[in-house]
Amino acid sequence: MEESRNQAKNNTRNYSLDLLRCVAMMMVVVLHFLDKGGQLKPFTDTGVFSAKDITAWILEAFCIVAVNLYMLLSGYLLCESRFKVSNLLLLIARVWLYSVIVGFIGIALGTPAETVDTYFILRLLFPISMASYWFMTAYVFFYLLVPVLNMAAKAMDKKQLQVVLAGLLIFHCIIKSVLPATLSADVGGMDAMWYIILFFVAVYIRRYVKKVELPWIGYIATALLIFGEAYALRHVFLKTGSLSYIVKISYDYNHIFVLASSVFLFIAFLQLKVSEKCGKVFAFLGKYSLGVYLLHENLSVRYAWEKLFGCNKITSAIVLIITAFFAAVAVFVAGVIADFAGRKAGTCVLKILAKLPGFSSIGKAVKKADSLFAPKASDGE
Repeated sequence: MEESRNQAKNNTRNYSLDLLRCVAMMMVVVLHFLDKGGQLKPFTDTGVFSAKDITAWILEAFCIVAVNLYMLLSGYLLCESRFKVSNLLLLIARVWLYSVIVGFIGIALGTPAETVDTYFILRLLFPISMASYWFMTAYVFFYLLVPVLNMAAKAMDKKQLQVVLAGLLIFHCIIKSVLPATLSADVGGMDAMWYIILFFVAVYIRRYVKKVELPWIGYIATALLIFGEAYALRHVFLKTGSLSYIVKISYDYNHIFVLASSVFLFIAFLQLKVSEKCGKVFAFLGKYSLGVYLLHENLSVRYAWEKLFGCNKITSAIVLIITAFFAAVAVFVAGVIADFAGRKAGTCVLKILAKLPGFSSIGKAVKKADSLFAPKASDGE
């Protein structure tokens, strides 16, 4: 029964997931605009929080699910797809090209906010190893484990998957969410381990979650809880001077409220109906959405682009909301255009390189590596 349902899903593209990919990326832009644009007043600040300050943190609460959404989306699709070495190599090449090309253009224009020294150059040249894009570093390590994760997921039934998820979430999510102290091994969900957990959450949703009532309400409620907990802990800190180290913990990617909010919104989009006409537009935009991240989070521009939208001149909550929305759309469109052009140019370069004897042998080796992960006849595929 479940297998038939999954096959039906595979045969019909769910355009709502393409829309989700676009929305999640614009949420990422909003998060970076608020943070790197200096709009998030620290909860430990003893001054009065204005309407703008509260609005900024509420916006942060509604958008903090972005990274989790991306990983739930990845897990939902990867658990039913084939691992390819070629995809991984192309992803790494894409990250490297953005890091180097955009990075050195930024240096030429004088946009970096930090000193351009040897260490800065090395971070541009080795973006994965030196975590210049922390998300991509964690994602590459996660993707390398996808074949193993898929085998594990396929080997488990519902009860087994529930037990594994319970154990993972207890130690990596629930304990840190309720304990009034920081865990030395916790990095707030900014690691491959959290991505692995989200992979199994996505597998569970794909297999066993048929319908959830009012998921949008769940998303809104949990987003408000994210802000509410932090604001409450702020008052505890102001009165007692304690708990400063966990006052903002509810905004961590692996906090229970953020996880719940992410799952509610992910399911809400799964259940959303998108017409094929609009869906094809979202599919096109989603295909190039990663370029939005690689462009605006480049080391040379990550603290510069926010100034183009007057982040240092915002004085009211309304202006903040309008500016953040406009920035998200503008940066998203710029990133999609840049990625579209870059991939077209990259395709032309690859066609030229493919004619070279040495490069063609590399291509054959990569195809051979891909074939190692091809479905076997015994798998019934």
